[in-house]
Amino acid sequence: MVTLDLDHLKKIVGNDPAFLRQVLQIFVANAPKDVAELSRFAEAGDHEKVAFYAHKLKSASGAIGFNEAYEAFKQIEAMGKEMGPIGEIQEHVKAMASHCLACMVDIETIMNGL
Repeated sequence: MVTLDLDHLKKIVGNDPAFLRQVLQIFVANAPKDVAELSRFAEAGDHEKVAFYAHKLKSASGAIGFNEAYEAFKQIEAMGKEMGPIGEIQEHVKAMASHCLACMVDIETIMNGL
């Protein structure tokens, strides 16, 4: 199960459960689309777009306290900016895409518990 640092999120947006759910719903709605774009650009070998979408996902993950994803997307972003080996980038993106999408159910469960 995914671990979210809800205390971090509460520091940013407050302790209103309805608002916390709303913020998490935005992540659940947007992250799969951004992961799909990240995967598409990794397969295309577009370092610039990989860095862009990894940065976007890093920021979103960090905002909700999804620290594991934050660190992984931070690494992918750096690899994109540094024009790292595309095969290695593709491996990292594929692993994170699978992990991140699987975590959506866990995040939904966390939202429902608020």
